[in-house]
Amino acid sequence: MLEIYSPSGKEEKLAVFLRGELRSLGFNNVHSDEVGNVYGEVGNSSPVVFMCGHIDTVPGWIPVRVDDERIYGRGSVDAKSSLAAMVSAACELGHKNVEGKVIVAGVVDEELHSRGIRSLLRRKMMIDYAIFGEPGGAGSITFAYKGRLGTKIRCRTETGHVGAQHLYSNAVEEAYALWNQIRRAFESKKSPHGIFYSTTSCLTSMRSRRRMGSIPDECIFTIDARLPPTFEPAKSISLIRNVIEQYKRESPAVSVDLVVTDRIEPFVANRNTILMKALTRSIEEALQTPPKFIKKTGTGDMNIFGSETGVPVATYGPGDSGLSHTKNEYVKLEEFKTSIKVYEKTVEKTILEHHRPKSL
Repeated sequence: MLEIYSPSGKEEKLAVFLRGELRSLGFNNVHSDEVGNVYGEVGNSSPVVFMCGHIDTVPGWIPVRVDDERIYGRGSVDAKSSLAAMVSAACELGHKNVEGKVIVAGVVDEELHSRGIRSLLRRKMMIDYAIFGEPGGAGSITFAYKGRLGTKIRCRTETGHVGAQHLYSNAVEEAYALWNQIRRAFESKKSPHGIFYSTTSCLTSMRSRRRMGSIPDECIFTIDARLPPTFEPAKSISLIRNVIEQYKRESPAVSVDLVVTDRIEPFVANRNTILMKALTRSIEEALQTPPKFIKKTGTGDMNIFGSETGVPVATYGPGDSGLSHTKNEYVKLEEFKTSIKVYEKTVEKTILEHHRPKSL
């Protein structure tokens, strides 16, 4: 998987490879949907346990090599190791004729617009439990993610000769001043309880337009805001709009337009479910220590799936998430192998507990 370069939007070669591997391993109903997600199943009864990883990565090729029990390559942490471990675990469960169904999905576009998970949700699949594969370490369970708001803001002004700059508003300078006001507005929502509970914002791009010899008359900038459970996207949009309206009143020569490009709700999973308890016990058995429950400042497909379906969910996977998207991405092979056992045991325990008669 690591030797097949698959940045977002270019996942087809890896999808073809995965479909072939799933068929050779004995998975049933192997196919892809209209956006390129790959699916395979083992078992044919209930409950249905869904195991989901993503096949895309951020851009940037990293030569694949094994060194000192580490395997390097783009996606070794985020998140091909998780998906490969899920496939391996599901294959073992298939050999055991587990009393349930396991669906493994490799979805596309997680790193950009989440087209993969959104397409999957439109299929209205019958799923009882869902595990998402993202790095957190073999001894950790991710149960909470911040939300995300992506926005594009355009500032426009009248233009004139650059030598008469004292007579005109500069769209670039106005845009940067507006950005600083938005940044300060987000900073004012900082929580005393730490970064997970605080709003943060990042200026991710800025580009301008001008005619030769003239003052810039248009500037577009984009913002990526990360949002705690107490400050969902709707509140953040209102915050930005309020700043813009105040800015327009103070700078009537500037025209400002706001476009929301992406919004993902923050999500906190229920830790008191059959799935979470099964995952906890599986990690304890594999590592002889209780797992850590972690909250992440990023977002994942669990946000979208969990918010829309209400299905019990958890996120788990090998690798140090601090290495995600870096030029030194690697996963420890021992940790990868441990995660296979944890996935396998978690599904077994979940299915067993699902079938256990409920006490009156």
